[in-house]
Amino acid sequence: MDLLHQLKDIKPNVEIVDYSFYVFMIFTTIILIALIIFAFKFFKKKENPSLLALKNLDFSNSKKTAYEFTRLAKEFINEENKQLYEELEKELEKYKYKKNVDNLSPELIEKIKEFIKGIK
Repeated sequence: MDLLHQLKDIKPNVEIVDYSFYVFMIFTTIILIALIIFAFKFFKKKENPSLLALKNLDFSNSKKTAYEFTRLAKEFINEENKQLYEELEKELEKYKYKKNVDNLSPELIEKIKEFIKGIK
């Protein structure tokens, strides 16, 4: 018994703090956030540049508007708006191929805006 009392180098267990789980969770969270941001940017529907140009037509220059509209609107013709496009194209003919032209009529501008709103 006396021998056991002399042994004083045996100590109780020491708790070792391990932060590796927390580090793993932080890195996993950062990677998931980065993947979500990338997915939103990648799958975000980008607006067609031709549609954007149609929406930003400058109606003050009638000749340029006539040419730009007929060039850009061809991409968006479907069965629903084909007749409206053909009517607009006929009406815009008098603003093309001439040196000096009048301003677009307000009715024609409204028809063009209606066509642009109908594009999906």
